[in-house]
Amino acid sequence: MRRITIICTLALIALTAVALTGCVRVELPDAGEATTESDSIAPQGATELAVTIRMGAGRLNVTGGADGVMDATYEFSDAEWRPEVRYDVSGSEGSLVVETPTRPRIDLSGRMRYDWDIALSDDLPTELTVAMGAGESDLDLGSLDLRRLRVDMGAGDATIDLAGTPRHDLSAEINAGAGAFTLRVPADVGVRIVGYQDGIGAYHADGFTQDGDALVNDAYGDTPVSFDIILRRGLGEVTVETVG
Repeated sequence: MRRITIICTLALIALTAVALTGCVRVELPDAGEATTESDSIAPQGATELAVTIRMGAGRLNVTGGADGVMDATYEFSDAEWRPEVRYDVSGSEGSLVVETPTRPRIDLSGRMRYDWDIALSDDLPTELTVAMGAGESDLDLGSLDLRRLRVDMGAGDATIDLAGTPRHDLSAEINAGAGAFTLRVPADVGVRIVGYQDGIGAYHADGFTQDGDALVNDAYGDTPVSFDIILRRGLGEVTVETVG
């Protein structure tokens, strides 16, 4: 509960700034000096993954290409902000959690630096959950063997790139809070999106047509692999781009 309160507080601060300034971009200025540390985690017998990433505020980049379960590098201007990392294996499933510390010292001076660059395995079937309080996030997930995805964004700009060659169907739920949000999907995969009627702001999905309460692309229903996506926006612009 303590961590959830911190994340919500940071998001509330960012949202208050949005209301006062009339914009939705969250600026996170770099501090002069930062500590850099890293983690590398081997599968330890796991043949599938459940990954949870929780960041209170900062810059988050997630990609594929890890040698094992995860290769990660973090930069932070306060020693107390080193992410907490846990990895356990039960049966065939590896469970990985990367999250903001339980009791971080919050710096409101404008000199905070908090960047995470996380690479995950391309080879292991993965369920991924990302919770982002405030900041900027870039999730380049097209190379992952992704089966389920849940993303909850607070305030800030975000991009989720699912373009690639998926091996299985994907079920995704994405809640874009306040900010500019971009979703990229492959052209040769059937995609169905619901939730576009929620929230306030522009919603652009070129190449999609309305099918009842959903948006679908031309390939939907005609491909062996499909994406079923719930994509809701809070306040801001949503853009769905087709790649390929």
